[in-house]
Amino acid sequence: MARRAPAGAELTRSAPAHWPGLNDRVWVEVQLPDTLGGEAVRLPTRVEDAVGGTLSVAAPSFRGDLHVVAPGLAVTVAWAGPRGQSRQDFLIAEVVRRRVPSWDLAPCSDVVVEQRRRYARVPAVGEARISPVAGDPLQLEADSADAVPEPVLTARLIDLSEGGSAVSVRSGSWLRLGRLARVSFDLEGYPVDQVGQVVRALDSLDPDLVEAVVAFTEPVPAADRLRRYVMQTQIRTRRGDR
Repeated sequence: MARRAPAGAELTRSAPAHWPGLNDRVWVEVQLPDTLGGEAVRLPTRVEDAVGGTLSVAAPSFRGDLHVVAPGLAVTVAWAGPRGQSRQDFLIAEVVRRRVPSWDLAPCSDVVVEQRRRYARVPAVGEARISPVAGDPLQLEADSADAVPEPVLTARLIDLSEGGSAVSVRSGSWLRLGRLARVSFDLEGYPVDQVGQVVRALDSLDPDLVEAVVAFTEPVPAADRLRRYVMQTQIRTRRGDR
């Protein structure tokens, strides 16, 4: 069965200040019923409006949507914000049929900021290569055949953890909040190549640089190697403090 509101769920009426803004890209997660496979689908869309306690998003299309989408359906909205990767549970209050079909969503939980870099992290040195990811909904659409592809960026590693990395890149690049990115670097002689999402992007002390935090998308093939590197670095640091 498609996921519905839990019994006794109360709708939150106020619109949090840290909700995504008009035209911001978000992801909507919908649980399909068993008759359609039972899996959860994650669909890119954008914010159409946010008035009072209702968030309106453009209606994403997916297999079986005509049979699943209806008022009362529980969905989860995820977005990248200044505080990091955020998510919140909603109920579809109304399915609006207009030139751009949309869902009016009423929140039924608080906003949760996912601490995806909850792992211990340590300083790192060296260069990383940052590549755009095909299919990224935030990727700039090519307006003409003369559009220049987004380049591979050269970044400086700041720190590493099992769950992500902080890097420093030149300001004005395509690497910004919410973007998907492939981070590639050498770690003690072994290659690490991992896709993630930019969950923070802040100006650095150098006005020409931006510091971005990329939270790795699970699974992380190099998780064991990263964990070992973090532990060994922590041990060396403790020994140096004695």
